[in-house]
Amino acid sequence: MSTVYALLNTLYSHNTSNESEEAVEQAMLIQENVIAAISRIACVFTSEKITPLVLSMLAQQIRHHSPRLDCVIVERLTDMALTGSEASFNDITQILSNLSKYSISPENKPESKDLCEAVNACQLRLAKTISTRPEFYSSYLTCLLKLFVEQGVQIQLTVQANKKSQNKINSLSAGLGLLLPVLAQLLSHDDFQPHLRPSKEDVKLFRDAWFHCVLFEFVKDSPWTPAFVSGDFGTNAYLEGDLEYNSVLPRSILDDQKASMRATLASYLPGQTSEIKSLSSAKVVFLLSVYHVETMRSRQGNCSFILKYFMNSGVNDGGLSTCLEAIADQVINVFTSESQTKVLSHSLDDNVRQQVRNLVIGCTHRLKRVSSLSNKWVHRMITAFPQLMCDKALLTLVLELSELLWISCENEMTDEYCPIYSFTSIKVGVTIDLPDSYPYRRELLTRFVEMTRAWIGAAMANSPQEVDALLQDYLAESEKIHTGISRVHMGRTLAARAGKDLVKNHNSFDTLANIPGAIIDNSSVFFQEFSARRRYQGEVGGIESFSSVFTPQSGSVLKSQLPALRENLQKMVQQAKDDQFISSKDLANALHRAVSALVTLDKIEEDLVKMIAWIPIYLFTPDSMKIGTSVWNWLITEKPAAEKRLMSEVASGWAWATRHQKGLFSPLLDSTDPFRVKMEYAPSDKKARQKSYKIASYLFAPHVIWIEFLSSRFQATRYGSRDMVDIFTRLIQLTFDTGFKMSTHPLAREGRFQLILLGLRLIQSNRMEALVEYKVRSALYMAALSWFELSPRWSFGGNKMLSKTETRIMREFSVALDQDKIFLDSVLSSLQSTESPAAVGTNYVFTDDLTRDAIVRKHTQCRRLLSLLTENELNRLSVWSTPLVLNGTAPEVNVHEKSFSEEGWRNMVRFAWSISPTLAIQLMSRFKNNVIPNELGHLLAADPFAAVHDSDAVQILLGDGNVRYTPSQLKYLLFWNPVQSITAISYFQPAYHNNPMVLQYAMRSLEHSPVEVVFFYVPQIVQALRHDDLGYVEKYIMRAARVSQLFAHQIIWNMKANMYRDNNSEVPDSLKPALDRIIDNIVNGLSGEAKSFYEREFAFFNQVTSISGTLMPLVKKSKPEKKKKIDEEMAKIVVDVGVYLPSNPEGVVVDIDKRSGRPLQSHAKTPFMATFKVRKTREESKLDKAIIKREANDVEDEDTTPKTYDVWQSAIFKVGDDCRQDVLAIQLIAVFKNIFTNVGLDLYLFPYRIVATAPGCGMIDVIPNSISRDQLGREKVNNLQDYFVTKYGGMDSIEYQKARNNFIQSVASYSVISYLLQFKDRHNGNIMIDDEGHIVHIDFGFILDISPGGINFESSPFKLTTEMVQIMGASLDDQGYRWFCELCVKAYLATRPYAEQIIQMVALMLESGLPCFRGETIKRLRSRFQLDRSERTAADFMKEKVDESYLNKRTVLYDSFQKATNGIPH
Repeated sequence: MSTVYALLNTLYSHNTSNESEEAVEQAMLIQENVIAAISRIACVFTSEKITPLVLSMLAQQIRHHSPRLDCVIVERLTDMALTGSEASFNDITQILSNLSKYSISPENKPESKDLCEAVNACQLRLAKTISTRPEFYSSYLTCLLKLFVEQGVQIQLTVQANKKSQNKINSLSAGLGLLLPVLAQLLSHDDFQPHLRPSKEDVKLFRDAWFHCVLFEFVKDSPWTPAFVSGDFGTNAYLEGDLEYNSVLPRSILDDQKASMRATLASYLPGQTSEIKSLSSAKVVFLLSVYHVETMRSRQGNCSFILKYFMNSGVNDGGLSTCLEAIADQVINVFTSESQTKVLSHSLDDNVRQQVRNLVIGCTHRLKRVSSLSNKWVHRMITAFPQLMCDKALLTLVLELSELLWISCENEMTDEYCPIYSFTSIKVGVTIDLPDSYPYRRELLTRFVEMTRAWIGAAMANSPQEVDALLQDYLAESEKIHTGISRVHMGRTLAARAGKDLVKNHNSFDTLANIPGAIIDNSSVFFQEFSARRRYQGEVGGIESFSSVFTPQSGSVLKSQLPALRENLQKMVQQAKDDQFISSKDLANALHRAVSALVTLDKIEEDLVKMIAWIPIYLFTPDSMKIGTSVWNWLITEKPAAEKRLMSEVASGWAWATRHQKGLFSPLLDSTDPFRVKMEYAPSDKKARQKSYKIASYLFAPHVIWIEFLSSRFQATRYGSRDMVDIFTRLIQLTFDTGFKMSTHPLAREGRFQLILLGLRLIQSNRMEALVEYKVRSALYMAALSWFELSPRWSFGGNKMLSKTETRIMREFSVALDQDKIFLDSVLSSLQSTESPAAVGTNYVFTDDLTRDAIVRKHTQCRRLLSLLTENELNRLSVWSTPLVLNGTAPEVNVHEKSFSEEGWRNMVRFAWSISPTLAIQLMSRFKNNVIPNELGHLLAADPFAAVHDSDAVQILLGDGNVRYTPSQLKYLLFWNPVQSITAISYFQPAYHNNPMVLQYAMRSLEHSPVEVVFFYVPQIVQALRHDDLGYVEKYIMRAARVSQLFAHQIIWNMKANMYRDNNSEVPDSLKPALDRIIDNIVNGLSGEAKSFYEREFAFFNQVTSISGTLMPLVKKSKPEKKKKIDEEMAKIVVDVGVYLPSNPEGVVVDIDKRSGRPLQSHAKTPFMATFKVRKTREESKLDKAIIKREANDVEDEDTTPKTYDVWQSAIFKVGDDCRQDVLAIQLIAVFKNIFTNVGLDLYLFPYRIVATAPGCGMIDVIPNSISRDQLGREKVNNLQDYFVTKYGGMDSIEYQKARNNFIQSVASYSVISYLLQFKDRHNGNIMIDDEGHIVHIDFGFILDISPGGINFESSPFKLTTEMVQIMGASLDDQGYRWFCELCVKAYLATRPYAEQIIQMVALMLESGLPCFRGETIKRLRSRFQLDRSERTAADFMKEKVDESYLNKRTVLYDSFQKATNGIPH
């Protein structure tokens, strides 16, 4: 103590004023050192006696020495502030406050400026260093706020008393503003949060401080705003009197200032202008304060604090409620906007979830207004960020709160008169207080449960798999047995209900959902996965629990089993790599056990994670991917730390699947034009069609399942995980940048556009570097456009759910396209630039000399083209899924198509051509606009080479033969992609003027096709010889004959059939010399086994057909006599090795039923029927084995299946009847059948074989197990319905319904063909019915332009009689008739794309001399396809034809005519 006094005396002894400057300076230094020494003593000893003494001594020295020494004393006092007691701290801060007041005091002198600055600096330093004594936070805050308020009041008094100028006011308020950084610094400490539990004094001080901020316009100062938003008004009531009689507000608020503040508030709240006019000035200042503090708080990440205002009855009752709600809405909007900006950079932190958590808890508040506002704002947040409910903590919170609300309602039943007010969930650490009003509790529960289901539903719509896993996790963790009286746990109930309802978010089940009483939900899958996870988790948990009893070390048993688990997975990995079969049961067991072990272990076993990811991928089956994605979700949910490693392996697996051409990237099932594959004369095979669909589904399903997992995972992680988004970005880049082509099969459309949709969502929610964004968007657009380079595809098969799914995905793709915003504003460069980032982005050259503006224009044009094409695709899918319009007209959506002018169409065609000539050419098949072919013609003329890879371009180039291109342009035909065989044959016609380039191209196209494909077009090839002036066709025939002996045989028979113009071989055809020569050349060119085979085959067939000649003398004899003669002749026939029936070249005759010969009815001819045993080879599906994996037992069963099988085939041999017209009709029916099969349509046709073997001669396969309708009539069957009931059982029997379905499918297909090819003479003798209920049309003597007797009795489009309708149903309300109409429309739509090829087949036969060609055959045939109509109008057109045929009177008249003239019953 004596030292302190001695130092103090030294201080006085050096207090001089009249000495020299040097002496004064020396004295000042001594005084400063003395002050420093005294304060240092206090800081070191921290004695309760010394510190107050030093403090008192130093305080007394202030303003008694020089201003410089005063500044030193203030600084040393600040050093002491944090070393002493709280009382000393308060004394020091009070000293600083008193000194600070001089800055605005009227007595303030210029020489005091340094002291004021020193005081402010000390206050700021104290605010920074006070964290070492956190117990001083509150007292320092109170001191600063009081100082701020007092200085504000002093400024107002000064202004009011002295009428200071504005400049003076500004200078005074500037001194007040110096305190704001100090407050900001103090409030920036993380461990100091006075806004959470403020005292009443703090509330008032904060409020008054903010009032001053508003009055002096400090709210515009940004430096202190980010930190100071921690301030708060608290939860205490702001009564109207508190505002109106506040000591701060009445002073110095002038009229113009009042008006200004009111206008400012109105600009912030434009919707509340009228309410603001009636508010007092105090309330206006209050609202401005609230607005500024809460919006700034919101920008700092706290929007839920606004709720505290509405917890105050004074606010709700004081006329401020409406304006406060408007402010709160803006606070939430500001927070949402700020958060959406963070989403693009994936920096959405946990604070957003915390704010939503606070608002969700607010939904259960005891005050109705707080609850309703919270509901509104949470709903707004969830709408903006639906994936927030993919957060485990938030989802658990809402489910637990629903349970608490339920318990509060249950309380009424358990103890009505002693209500419980507080309810706690230990699981989420939340306690809610509720009033004793049970009606309010029930209302609160109802509203909250409704909102909870809506929130979970919104999350499920985007991330169904993640939410599903979280719900299962919640159910699994709810171990507590509920003991409530109702035994209901609302949280679990909601979780189970949400899991069950998952399927309802999938619109593919809309139709099924309308079935009364049907329960369409996800229960089976949800609880199966839940039980599986619990089972395997229970296995591991049981091991751990058991071992803990006997083993002191936790987890020892599980860890000891890890090597065995690892070995089992490694073995399974090797099996999968070796393409060995692994059963779904074994796979599920292994993966579930591995995941349950990983979840239980503290450490992440990365090798196990890797194998869990790769095993399902290596197997790549639908089951393996379902199991794989399920366990992946489980692992991510239960072990979030493993997510990054797992997703990295999954992404690597995706790249592997892409490289190895799995699933969507497999070329195995790429669609082929039905005219480029082998046409078959065989009945439609439903089993083969179903198998084809199964194989395609099996191939593509793994990728579809995988993409659904990736899409769901992306939506769940895109808000906050940059690493996950980078993984997805890389995955998308690898998929579309590597050049791997995706499958062109119709079933690949779903997976392709799901993947592209994921890519579009990725670039919209991810702020990429500009070059990366450009490349990814370009790749996505090109992948989408590549689908439209293909000819339009209908939905494959009859899967209505798939059709709806495809429509949904295409619609979502269309929406994503419209919302695709081009950023390109983040450029990564080492160059320095003073320009703004946007300016750099605009002028920056990215690649290929493309600037940002050029890229934006290109991508915008691309998007417009894609929107146009997508709209068309949606229209096509709509027509296919809804072929009949039952309730008025369903207009096509042609918004984009109609928006184009003629010049717009030209520009769009040019742009499509610049991307891909094939894409531009396919526009013709989608849009009926004459501008498109005209513009394509110009583009093709300007640059033929650009389209040489597209054979469809040749049809534009050559058109109808009016060649308008120069030889220099046609030279590209020498290496143009070949066209279909039938189109190539048509190029030998006179219309093409024997142009050598065209002929060479046609020849090359024919030779490019396998002989077995061209084999089908033998009749057309023979007719092409008529104009083969340069010998190209003959040359091809000779080459093909050397390659295929069957081709040689068939074309010889056809040539012989075309030798003469009549059936009696009296009028030779002009082709006869050429045909004779070619036959001789073919025969003479044979040698060895080929010649022997030829001789055996023709000798055998001549033996059989010669029977007709032996019957000629018996033409007038009875049938028994003819039968006897046939049996005698057939007994002489010897079946030689390898011989076959001309109608069955794919089989070998091994025996003859020598007693099967039967003469057929004819007035002047001798047709007969015989039966042969034909051995055929069973065709193996290589695709089936390559795609579908089977167990070893299944493979062995297939290996034991006989490779050959025998059938008894009856055939009719005709002499004197020209069969060539029937050959053409059956050939066209086979084409239609293959078209329907290619689309997967459930239709039936039987193109039985007919072969014309000589003039007026031929053989016809007999349709097995069938009877004509005429024969049924002769057997006294008067009605088909009666026949069906008799043969198949009652209408309720399954056999009858199967037969009826077969009947519908066959009638529909033959009806469409009958209309297109104009089948006439459709009396009951020409309609067969087989044992399965199919109808089959036979005898095509009257087709196209001719009718019986030259009179068109049958004027209806096709035959649809009363008895046919009776079986199917009488109206569209009957399912059967509706199916018939839909199948007719679909069959018609499926054939239209191939109209030109069908027309070419008919056109090539025009000069054959067949009677069916008269006049404008081709013109009329083309008109029946209605090629100028859109798909919807074409569908309506076909429905009109069905209606026109329905019970047509002319059909009935013709049947009556046939009965009267030929005795054919009807």
